[in-house]
Amino acid sequence: MLQFIAQTNDRYSVAETVQMALEGGCRWIQLHLSDLTDDDIKAMAPDIITMCRDAAAFLTIEDRAATAKELGLHGVHLVSTTNRSAAAIREELGPEAVIGVDVTSAAGVMALRNADIDYVTLPPDMPVGEITELVSTVRDAGIETPIVATGDISPEDAPVYMAAGVSGIATGRRLIEAKDPVAEVKLMLEYLDSK
Repeated sequence: MLQFIAQTNDRYSVAETVQMALEGGCRWIQLHLSDLTDDDIKAMAPDIITMCRDAAAFLTIEDRAATAKELGLHGVHLVSTTNRSAAAIREELGPEAVIGVDVTSAAGVMALRNADIDYVTLPPDMPVGEITELVSTVRDAGIETPIVATGDISPEDAPVYMAAGVSGIATGRRLIEAKDPVAEVKLMLEYLDSK
């Protein structure tokens, strides 16, 4: 599973990055737009929502549950600085919403055992060896919550992360900075599918 993290950059608009990720075959877009206001996001959202709907892709946003609800997005990803609990967000967005949470340790995953979340993400700087250990500890405890590696992960490195036991990869900048972003997304998906 590939989550494409769409964010502002100097080369393309957010909508252009989403379009390229979808053209490459990605079916999960997460908007990471902490540098934009809600009004900015609402202005650009219609085109992105249409593209994702036409491609049958999930569309989530980081932290902004109220914006996700207002725009009818599939869900929200909660970063470690979020002040509201996953349970409160679930109540606000409803049972169908996709909710992800940043964690930094196996204990963090276990603390969410009874929370109604759909996946967790690991810090971008977590070494693969630590990821392997974390996944093993969590699975040995009987927790099956999908665990996603994040960061500037290249397609060639994807199999190493998948071998560590993660369920998927969340990345964006590395793919968009490639010479041909659409081809890079396709390559990432090929590496993920080869696991």
